[in-house]
Parts: sequence; C-alpha cells; structure tokens
Amino acid sequence: MSDDPEQKGVDSHRREGVAAVERALSLLEAFRDRDAHLTLADLSDRTGLYKSTILRLAQTLERHGWLARRGDGAYHVGPAPLRLARLYQNAVKPEDVILPALRKLVEETDESAGFHIRFGDKRLCLYRVDSPQVLRDHFRPGDALPLERGAGGHVILAFTSPLDKAHTSVRERLLAVSSGTLTRDMSGVAAPVFDANDAFLGAISLSGPMTRFGAKVLPRFAVLVRGAARELTAALGGNAARFDGASNKAGRAAPYKAGCAASTRAGRGARTQK
Repeated sequence: MSDDPEQKGVDSHRREGVAAVERALSLLEAFRDRDAHLTLADLSDRTGLYKSTILRLAQTLERHGWLARRGDGAYHVGPAPLRLARLYQNAVKPEDVILPALRKLVEETDESAGFHIRFGDKRLCLYRVDSPQVLRDHFRPGDALPLERGAGGHVILAFTSPLDKAHTSVRERLLAVSSGTLTRDMSGVAAPVFDANDAFLGAISLSGPMTRFGAKVLPRFAVLVRGAARELTAALGGNAARFDGASNKAGRAAPYKAGCAASTRAGRGARTQK
C-alpha cells in the first residue's frame, strides 16, 4: 500500500464513490414487479438506508430520470431504464445467451441439451448441443417433435395451453421430467424460460438414456436445468425471482411414463452413433 497521503485521499474518495453508486442502485432494486410506487418509508425498510440518505440519492436519480416522484411524495421508476432496456435488447440476441447455457449444461452433465419453442401443434428444436457420449438421442435444430411427448413438450404445453390440472405440477415446480415418452429408452428434464415481458419463451431441456437418468442423478439434473432456465430468464430481462419459490420443490414428482405404442413409434428417433 502507498504511504502517499495524496494517493490515500484518492483511494478513499474512490471507495466513497463506489459506495454511493451501490446505495443508489439499491434504491432502484428495491422496486419489485407489482410495485407501482414506494414511499420513503418503504424504501428505507427495503434498503436499510436512512431516509436522509435516500432523499439525497433520490434527488440525483430524479434529475437523471431514474426515479420520479408523485404529488404525494411516493417514488416510482423513471423513464431512463427504458432506454437501457432497449439498448440491451438490441445488443443481446437470444442465441447469444441460449447457446452458452446449453454448452454449460452439457459440460456439467455430459448429456445433450436443447431449447425448444412451440410451432403450431409441434415443438421446434431451435438450438441443440450434443452429448460427447456415443449413446445419445439424435435431434437437430429445425426438427419438429410431438408436442405432447417429452419433458420439453410438457413444459411448452403447461405454459401455452389453457390451464389443465395435468400441467399444474409443471407450472408450480417450473420443471418437467419424462421417461420414454418421446423416444424409447430415453429420458429428459426440462424447465421454462421467460422473456422481459414475463411471457413464456421456450423450454430448455436435458436428455439422454434412461440408464444415465437414474434416481441418484435426476435431482442434480433437475437443479441444473432449472438453474439454467433461471439464468436465461434473467439474461433475457425476465423475472428470475419466480424460480426461487420453486427451488425447494426439486424434481421429486414421478416422471411421465411412455404411452403404449406411441413411445415405440417415436423410438426410432434414438439410435447409437456409429
């Protein structure tokens, strides 16, 4: 460390500046999805800052458009974040965050990862990263798959179809598990991803042979897939906090089972790589 008094003064000023920025950001982060406005007391309770500190910071934030004040003294978010949101959406494309998330899942599990969206009465494989293992399912971006089969399909149905009791568990746990419903002897785990408007965007999934999706590893796969969905939702501007309430309900529900001949017909989609 430097013994130069002038340098120490610069360092101290820099630390104070960083602390001030963090306190200002804490005011903006105090607002939650359903908050139309917050009073001074609300902001103090949520941030732990003194009201005098909040008033001082709020004046600066108001001046730059980050906060606005109503006639009754309550605060609401100003227009400035909208401009940054547009810049972010222009800069970040879905594939820029989805593909790295899929690669990370494959690195963590050695299984195949994909991202699917609804396409009419089918689900479309939009992005895919294959498992490095020889035995795996074989699908490619652009493949249209049955909507009612597989973990990814169950997630898509749960969030794009009229409310159905059959999908209640998926909506509550933000997770679906399947076994042998899309391709014979294959299993899958999937979770929903949401966009900046809190609208369902698609399903991120992990798939592989049933023998590698046993009871010992399935809970870990469920946590990883739902964690990836949470990170993607946050990266795309969505409300990642919605996953927190489901975090203690990790994949304990019974997986969907194969449906008679339907699974057999779908089975030809799985084969061993030569």
